[in-house]
Amino acid sequence: MSMHVSTHGGALGRRGDSDPIHFRLLYAVCFAVFLFAAVMQRLLPWTWFHDRSNGARQSVLDQARNAAGICATYAFMA
Repeated sequence: MSMHVSTHGGALGRRGDSDPIHFRLLYAVCFAVFLFAAVMQRLLPWTWFHDRSNGARQSVLDQARNAAGICATYAFMA
């Protein structure tokens, strides 16, 4: 006995199809916000005097990419 299950037109099918699009949109917005924040953090004079002996600094793009990935992932956990 076989059953045909259609994922087109059901509420779950529509939600599952749009999740990657929503994730990428949210990721892009978060990336832009965190990129701006990382650039501003580097430009502020009080960060020039901090001791960075605990390791190498990440690039501005890596810092924004990591923060956006964490933010977008937590948004889709619920």
